[in-house]
Amino acid sequence: MNGFVLAAGFGKRMGSLTENTPKPLLKIQSITVLDYALYLLHSWKIKNIWINTHYLGQKISNHLKKFSGLSLTVSHESNEILGTAGGIRTALSDDETDPILLINPDTLFFPNSDFSPKYRLPNQSKIHLYLLPIPDGQTYTKISISNDQTLTFGEGNFYYIGLSVLDPNCLRHLEKNRYYDLSDIFKECAKKGEITGEIFQGEVLDLGTKDLWESYQSKDVFGNKLPMIQEFLSRFKMT
Repeated sequence: MNGFVLAAGFGKRMGSLTENTPKPLLKIQSITVLDYALYLLHSWKIKNIWINTHYLGQKISNHLKKFSGLSLTVSHESNEILGTAGGIRTALSDDETDPILLINPDTLFFPNSDFSPKYRLPNQSKIHLYLLPIPDGQTYTKISISNDQTLTFGEGNFYYIGLSVLDPNCLRHLEKNRYYDLSDIFKECAKKGEITGEIFQGEVLDLGTKDLWESYQSKDVFGNKLPMIQEFLSRFKMT
């Protein structure tokens, strides 16, 4: 399975923090959220990784040039931002058929020690989402899970956390270099019974706003994972 890091967004909810720094390069405990996403993908034995960029994309590209020993491909959206689905479709070649693990670095994922993403999609599925119960007071899109793992949008008690497995063939009908939102693809697949999901075995930390980000700056977010992240970076990233 391959990996895809969604890193093209503007980070507008981060306010002044992203005026000169793209959100994927913001740091928690001296670790950029992009580096943490790469650490997770490597720990899950993902071999080939795409990263799409747009806003301040050259800074992300320069950052990634410091890595060696990882198969990284940057897809820069130079004219207009292409959206989540449009960015993936444009980055991938037409002969790419292996499942792709999508990861949104806006959220920090802390999987249980025995968690591993699905390397094969269920038979009827084109997309498989990882979900968690909606926290009190939050207004995420509601999702329900049936007994066969198929999903229904607009009802239920779960939300999509930003981690999923996708068959690239489900985007093949999209035109390259056009804007498409991945949430629309999710809903299209749901109507056909082609999207499945399961509860994520672990915890997540939402860093989607400036207030949330700043509230965690003085906390030990990574805990005993920090030495392992640092060891990964010492192996693959040049200082």
